[in-house]
Amino acid sequence: MIPSPSPRQPLLVWWTLWAAFIMGLCQIYYFLGNAAPAHPVHNSTSPFVAALGLLPVAASILVRWVVLPRISEARQAFPIFILGIALAEASCFIGLFIFPAYKEAFFAFSLLGIAQFIPVFASRYLAR
Repeated sequence: MIPSPSPRQPLLVWWTLWAAFIMGLCQIYYFLGNAAPAHPVHNSTSPFVAALGLLPVAASILVRWVVLPRISEARQAFPIFILGIALAEASCFIGLFIFPAYKEAFFAFSLLGIAQFIPVFASRYLAR
């Protein structure tokens, strides 16, 4: 017979995945950010055009502060939690592959975007 999971076990999953995304982003940036580009990088992209690469981080901010507080069950909130983190992580990839001149800024915004999903709020889903 399989024992039923304790209320702490699902919370541990939220924390483990959040930490894995943070560490994974740092490793991806370290290994892909230091690689020499396959073609010469032109720095002709304006900062205003490059700012479009921050749209995924902006979407993750909306997910975290508008969508997640409205959800009352962990089953519904968990996929949204993962989606929000993935959106924040997407900006780092945009910086690495599309706008390499701004890759440091995109990495920093991605890191902050993931950091906002620190699962201190997840305990409210398990208290019910």
